[in-house]
Amino acid sequence: MIMLVKFLESVQGITEQLEISVKVGKGDTVYTVLLALAYHYGHDFYAVTIGDKSETPKVRIMLNGKDIGHLKGFETNVKGGDILVLSSQEPLINLHD
Repeated sequence: MIMLVKFLESVQGITEQLEISVKVGKGDTVYTVLLALAYHYGHDFYAVTIGDKSETPKVRIMLNGKDIGHLKGFETNVKGGDILVLSSQEPLINLHD
């Protein structure tokens, strides 16, 4: 199954792409997709998307038009046909709390 990931604003500066198709399988989550993309795009991508306790994510992550903070955060399941949008706007909530 394939999902689409779109990169907006400063995230495009890291990826140098507008969007990418990502193969997903049963049990994949927003986190597993972002982790795979971080492996491909490097630490700068990781720092602004996933981050850790010292690196709060600096992007807004939307899945099918909904902020993942209003879903299950990084643990939100993904499936073929989904659209994940990463923009440089501040997230609505801190996902590490």
